[in-house]
Amino acid sequence: MADVKHQLEALRPEIENILRISGSPGLSLGLLTAAAVAKLVHQGVLHWDVPIREYLPIFRLRQDELGVKATLKDLLSQRTGIAPANSLLAIQNNEPLIKESETAAIATYINTAKPYGQFIYSQWNYTLIDDVVKEVTGASICDYIQQNIFRPLDMTRSSFGSLQQLDADVAHTHCTHDDGTPSQKPDAQSGMMIAGVGAAAGARCSMRDYMIFLQAILRAYKHQLTEGVDATPDSIFPLMRDVFMPQVGFGPPKRSGIEYVAYCMGLYRTKLPGMLSLASPNFYYTLGKKRLPLYGKSLAGTDVFHQSGTALGHLGALFIVPSTESAVVTFTNSQPLMDPADFVAQLALSTLLGPPPGVDFVKMAKLARTITLENYKVLEKVVAKGKTDVPPTKPLAAYQGDFYNAIHNFVLSVSVAGEGLHVRLQQGKTNFDLLPYDGDTFYWKVDREEEMCKKGMFGFMYKDWHIFRFEINANGEVEKLLWRHDPYVASPEAFTKTPNVQSYARL
Repeated sequence: MADVKHQLEALRPEIENILRISGSPGLSLGLLTAAAVAKLVHQGVLHWDVPIREYLPIFRLRQDELGVKATLKDLLSQRTGIAPANSLLAIQNNEPLIKESETAAIATYINTAKPYGQFIYSQWNYTLIDDVVKEVTGASICDYIQQNIFRPLDMTRSSFGSLQQLDADVAHTHCTHDDGTPSQKPDAQSGMMIAGVGAAAGARCSMRDYMIFLQAILRAYKHQLTEGVDATPDSIFPLMRDVFMPQVGFGPPKRSGIEYVAYCMGLYRTKLPGMLSLASPNFYYTLGKKRLPLYGKSLAGTDVFHQSGTALGHLGALFIVPSTESAVVTFTNSQPLMDPADFVAQLALSTLLGPPPGVDFVKMAKLARTITLENYKVLEKVVAKGKTDVPPTKPLAAYQGDFYNAIHNFVLSVSVAGEGLHVRLQQGKTNFDLLPYDGDTFYWKVDREEEMCKKGMFGFMYKDWHIFRFEINANGEVEKLLWRHDPYVASPEAFTKTPNVQSYARL
């Protein structure tokens, strides 16, 4: 450890320059929000185990187990079972799709992807936290964090606002083209933060600010764990033992494996040796469990808390080791062909804890890059295989119109575009160009360059993401548009055509 400190001291000028740079969304990675909620719980304003329906009247409309039982602790530990439904928040060039006033309504009717009590990561847990905090305190979770965490810690380079509101030394959003070259993309708008996403990974920060935050968190956690208390003198972070306590394992209910790998509140916890890439695209998009090595075979029993940040155009990795009061953080400001932040952070962690890594991360990175490009080729073939020569059963003009979700606050607007159709989401810029696929079914082409670098999209690697199917009623009229925008839900969502006289009632 002393040698590492000496090496870092020699690099102080370069490090100081890096520490000043702001811009990457992802300061919170869930941990910041958990710390903020813990403060409110400690003050008696909120309670860990009170069902959120008691705070949020609209959520009482939900009568399933999630709607009846879900608590703040469930939301923060991602064990509500609510579907990710990322496409309802933002999918292209960081354009927010949901108004602040509509997030609770959407979360009230979204399907579950797993039974209540099982782990599945969903941003809607965080929008619900934001809605609860606003309902009880009158301020958003972002405003609360700004006033009660950023200011007391003098985190002057941290903000939930747009980049234009910050000064120089900013890392702007980029994508990585298929040939490895970068190009700049639109930065996340402040509307994304307003829509509750800031509670998950919306804060922008400098590395200096992030380190200030982590040092304060680690000091409070160590003191409270050692002394068996809920608060630390001169610390703004109470209830850290609760935040760092494993809440849910990833196996079936009776064999959850929570003692080995678990999700706490805003953080994964892995007892070494174990997998540290669980939250990274390296795990769920490319390399998977079979290719990624276990970390820390010689460090058996050591707890590592970790998380990955995957904002559009930005990636980040966080590893916290309470036993050594140390942490490793990496940020990138691009949407690359693999997740370099994950591997760089693991390399740095190996330097910190020893011994040297037993895997060639450069080789693994090259493999992940190859798999990313190959996955798009495979998906393109899978989508193309389902295409037939059966033409649309109606003139293209018959498919035009506004198609709304069940609660009439999300609209897909369809118009004719050449020999196909054009779909716009929420009357904004987010759109798809559709071509005939099979009768009343249309599709948009698989093209990583188009998706990632022109439209700034995540790469959802499943066929139905590209398929839009129209339903014809008994009168021969186009009535519904079906789109399976969430891979974790088996059935597509139905959007119903609404006459113009009723349109935009809630937009």
